[in-house]
Amino acid sequence: MPSARQIEVEEPNADLHSLIREFHGSNIHNLNSLHRRGTVLFAESEPVRGVYILLTGRATVSIASSEGRIVMLRMAQAGAVLGLNSALQNGSYDTTVKTLGPCRTDFISRVELIELMQQSPAGAQAILKILSRELTELTDRAKLLLLPQTASGRLAKLLLHWSNGNGSVDRILTHEEIAQMMCSSRETVTRLLAILNRQEVIRVTSDSILIRDRLALEEIARG
Repeated sequence: MPSARQIEVEEPNADLHSLIREFHGSNIHNLNSLHRRGTVLFAESEPVRGVYILLTGRATVSIASSEGRIVMLRMAQAGAVLGLNSALQNGSYDTTVKTLGPCRTDFISRVELIELMQQSPAGAQAILKILSRELTELTDRAKLLLLPQTASGRLAKLLLHWSNGNGSVDRILTHEEIAQMMCSSRETVTRLLAILNRQEVIRVTSDSILIRDRLALEEIARG
């Protein structure tokens, strides 16, 4: 089992670090694993086994309707604790989590997680803070999906949300996956990206999307 010093989390997360310290200070034997892109860590409706701490990489969190339509709720970053709400409810997983690239995780069984919460006030407090932050993130995602009335507005909001300091967006999602995040179709995403590219609002390359006219994209996002 790696030491707390050996664990490399891409983004500082005080609550996660607190939780990891509690894990390594207890008798919990967590399973550290590497995963390739496209690995399903757990699927919706599967019996809960435990939680995954995403140490490096990114993963999609999605749900599916009875007709098979997929809606991506969020993109989990390093530092996320995946399956936590389901583990506390002790039922089945309420989402599907799939890796977007190479990822490293720690797995903690539900039994060990509950033992930690019962035995460690600091661990229980860290878990509550993580749950609170996850709820806030899901609320923000709902606003992102529901408030723009047009598909172009939702796409513009996503691009602005994903853009980094130099105004570019890494193309780690397929058009189908972007469509799942904005409750639309792959064809609509492809068409809208092509229009924005022709209008020189963005520039689409093989590995990124560069925002060329941020003011124009912000205006579209308000639509």
